[in-house]
Amino acid sequence: MSIDLTFIAQIIVFVTMVMLLWKLLYGPMNDLMEARSRKIAEGLAAAEAGLEARAEAEAEVARQLDDARAKAHEIIASAEKRAAEINEEAVTRARKEAEGIVDAAREEVNAEVQRARQELRQEVASIALLAAEKVIESDLDAAKHGKLIDGIVEKGFGAA
Repeated sequence: MSIDLTFIAQIIVFVTMVMLLWKLLYGPMNDLMEARSRKIAEGLAAAEAGLEARAEAEAEVARQLDDARAKAHEIIASAEKRAAEINEEAVTRARKEAEGIVDAAREEVNAEVQRARQELRQEVASIALLAAEKVIESDLDAAKHGKLIDGIVEKGFGAA
């Protein structure tokens, strides 16, 4: 096999062509592909970080909702307790007022009873005086005397 000058020139041209292609085409294309791969990797990392951040945010929202629910339950329990206290105070106040009204009514009834007794005493005394006057003015006959007292009593108590 004979190696001639054309073959050597072709090898030199081939090697030169490979180096030029490597320098001008494959190198920049390789750099572009690496840059694209890095950009894709960064995008995937950012997406993964975003998913983690979203999961953390959802966990935080859930925690805040739980805290808000717990606080709402505390507020409701406090309001119910206060309502029960107010209701109990109102019932106690109403009972005291009712007792005061009943006591005032009893005092008024007792006063009326005392007034009625006083009036009755005055009326009985008046009737007795009237009867004594009639007895003294008339004869001391026992039958007449009894009849006169009965008439006075009926007349006096009949008016009462």
